[in-house]
Parts: sequence; C-alpha cells; structure tokens
Amino acid sequence: MSLCKVEIVTIVLDEESNTPIVVLQDNETGNILPIMIAPLEASLIAIELEGKKPVRPLTHDLIITMLRTFQYTLTSVIIDDLKDNIYFAKLNMVAPDNSEIIIDCRPSDAIAIALRAQVPIYVKKKVFAIAQGLDNLSQIDKETMKEVLEDIDIDDVGGKIM
Repeated sequence: MSLCKVEIVTIVLDEESNTPIVVLQDNETGNILPIMIAPLEASLIAIELEGKKPVRPLTHDLIITMLRTFQYTLTSVIIDDLKDNIYFAKLNMVAPDNSEIIIDCRPSDAIAIALRAQVPIYVKKKVFAIAQGLDNLSQIDKETMKEVLEDIDIDDVGGKIM
C-alpha cells in the first residue's frame, strides 16, 4: 500500500457552493488534496487546529476518551479511496490484545480524530491520482487554490482557518 503522509494546510470556504474544504498537502511532493466537508466537521477541525479547548467534550473528544479508556491505541488514519466524488477513510488502531482494528469512517471525522489523538494522516497515492483527474464543478479552481497556498505558512495553519 503506497501512502503519502499529509498535513492540514488550511480550511477554506468554496465561494460557489458555500461549502468548507479542508486542504491536505503531501509532505514530500507538495501535492494538495481538497476535500469538501460539512460545516460542523469543519468547525470541529478548526477548533482543534486553533488549540481551543471546549468546556465539555465534543464528539471526537469522546471517541478519543473511549479508545483510551478501553486501552485501544489509534495509530493512524488513512484516506484510502475516492468513488463517485465521495472520499473514504479508515481509523487504524491496536486493541489491548495487540490485534489490528480498522474502522471505516468519513475523512472529516478521521481528520478530526487524528488531530485530537495526535496521530499521522495518510492518503493513498491512488486517491491523489483519482482526485487530479476529477473535474469537480464546485471545487476551488486551480488558480484560486494556488493563491491561497502561496499565502499560507504551513507552520502557522492556526492563523488561516475560516
């Protein structure tokens, strides 16, 4: 399985559809992967990126607490497929008996959970290849994305959230 480790560059709002887009970037090649996500998940990711701590646990915080309570270790998340313009992801973890557990989830949830658990986010190379071939009408155009990325310091993503 050929994987690319990615970082979250920013979250932007697609002006045409008014939909949040989380922008991931391959650490080695610099390739970007924009993924449309729901507003709630965008907010939850932004909260974590900005280092804000809610008064009460949010859903993704609860998931992390449950994993730790039951002694499961989240090792990574992988965005592993793209079919019919829908991205798919997996949570990879180790159970207390050292067996490997893989759970299907939405990429937005995988990203939010990975941030909270401080584990790496990977994207299969084939997903980058499929995404580059798409002609998504509501995706940010390449020129707009180029302008956004030129203004971003990857070491300072917290200051570039919606």
